[in-house]
Amino acid sequence: MDGQAFLEVKDLVKKYDGITAVDHVSFQVSAGESVGLVGESGCGKSTMARMIAGLEPPTEGRILVNGKPYRLQSGRKWKNDINRVFQDPLDSFDSSMTVFSSLREALRHGRRGRLGRGAASQEIVRALKMVELPGEYAGRKVSRLSGGECQRIAIARALLTAPGLLLCDEATSALDVSVQAQIIGLLKRLKEERELTYLFISHDLALVSCMCTRILVMYRGRLVEEGETNQVLTRPAHPYTKLLADCGQAFMLDGQGKASLMPSVPQNMGTGPGGCVFYEFCAGRKE
Repeated sequence: MDGQAFLEVKDLVKKYDGITAVDHVSFQVSAGESVGLVGESGCGKSTMARMIAGLEPPTEGRILVNGKPYRLQSGRKWKNDINRVFQDPLDSFDSSMTVFSSLREALRHGRRGRLGRGAASQEIVRALKMVELPGEYAGRKVSRLSGGECQRIAIARALLTAPGLLLCDEATSALDVSVQAQIIGLLKRLKEERELTYLFISHDLALVSCMCTRILVMYRGRLVEEGETNQVLTRPAHPYTKLLADCGQAFMLDGQGKASLMPSVPQNMGTGPGGCVFYEFCAGRKE
């Protein structure tokens, strides 16, 4: 990895009523890097996203941002170091508010503090242009937007706080396939133009491979593989990664990306020799 580590996750654990959702996970994201965290539903990746976003504390371990501990923040203060784009864009807004009010709220709690209405209007029009929407959208109610338009507004809102890292948690999975492609194209352009740092959380390896230079593979709360995107796709070292890669290639051929990869398994199942959580499903294991 090149560049200074912006985000460091060290031996992170999250337990709920005795069930381990995240099991001693460690990784880094360097400034300017685009990293994908992939795995099936229930593997712990969204729990990981909530902890990184500061929405809930880990049971064990530490999260460092620029070498300093990252903790939950109280009140209405926004977490400017890391901001998040949610899975369902419509649920991430107050539908009774206008686009202007929603974006001005981000400005108010961002790094620049309170701005007058005129200055805020200029910032919001620039933010709308950044996500390829005309300035007139500022006066529209959020409830009148399509899913794709609302996700563009969500990206604009996140970037208005000038975060060091943008965390995209299944940010396209609630959208139609054609709209997914548009949002991915937008995120790729913004990455290049603004030198952003991304952490993509997704079940879709094909989608992540379009955006990320490095991939982390998660299964039943653990990281089972990590590597450069091309290496993970073409020479997967773990059988679960191979399953994901095979499914991802099929998604790319047929344009789909939402199918379940395999039945989820309880988090408290036993492990095989050497602690492998994939032992029961591994085709190469010896009886």
